[in-house]
Amino acid sequence: MTLKQLEAFYWAATAVSFLVAAQRLHVSQSTLSKRISELEAQLRHALFDRSGHRATLTEAGEQLLPLARRMLGLADEMRARVSEGGGMRGHCRFGVGELAALTWLPDFVAQARSLYPDLVLEPLVDLGAVLEQRLESGELDFAVVAGYSSRSTIASEAIAEVRFTWAASPALVGDQRTVNARLLQDTALITMPPAAGPTRMLEHWLAVNNLEAGRRLSCNNLTAIASLIAAGVGIGLFPNGWMRHMVARKAVVELRGRHALPALEYTFQRRRDDSRPLLAKMRNVVLDTVDFSKPSPLW
Repeated sequence: MTLKQLEAFYWAATAVSFLVAAQRLHVSQSTLSKRISELEAQLRHALFDRSGHRATLTEAGEQLLPLARRMLGLADEMRARVSEGGGMRGHCRFGVGELAALTWLPDFVAQARSLYPDLVLEPLVDLGAVLEQRLESGELDFAVVAGYSSRSTIASEAIAEVRFTWAASPALVGDQRTVNARLLQDTALITMPPAAGPTRMLEHWLAVNNLEAGRRLSCNNLTAIASLIAAGVGIGLFPNGWMRHMVARKAVVELRGRHALPALEYTFQRRRDDSRPLLAKMRNVVLDTVDFSKPSPLW
């Protein structure tokens, strides 16, 4: 029995498919299947029932999974105790939203690489709903997204709050500084897609204040949204860190509603059944570097 065989079994058992498991280990699917078959031959028990459309764990596989998780965790701990590089190796695939990518992601990557030089980092930038689905399927080790996951398989831990401000081009709104029903009817509202955390927060704010946008323009790129707002195409939300910089340049002006926009809480998300030491270490690096208030380097 080898660690490679246990890794193949662990990822095949916890990922959505053998293909995803093979991708996580950076091996071919045939190599993954061979390692699992070798492990089954040594144990003299089938670990997967392959008779259906998707392979499922047998009773023996269910019994072995927590032991395999523990053994892989002990292997990581042994490497950590004797390695100058913290013992972390292999690949870490994680997801963040675009706001994180434009603010603190470079700091996170730099610190993680310094602490764990043998660990290969693979960031994925996407909408929160997409990242949650990929985390649940086993494609990601962790994700940092806006809000708490409603999925029972995912644990969410608050790590930071982000505040947003209404913004508009001074040429578009003139002396108007209040977000009201008339302004929302007369100008376009520029937002991220519905699956994005800031958009969900905005929809709640509009509903609470009995307001409705007349025209909408949805864009999946924060930098493009900021450019559209500054160009006078419509009004929208800026993270406060961006807002200060843009107001100083007189590119936009701040608008206010009758009630302040609520803070948007960002969380560190992982699968509940994943207790690998890697996740605790990555969480600590996130906590050391997370800073959504940084201005975008593009502005």
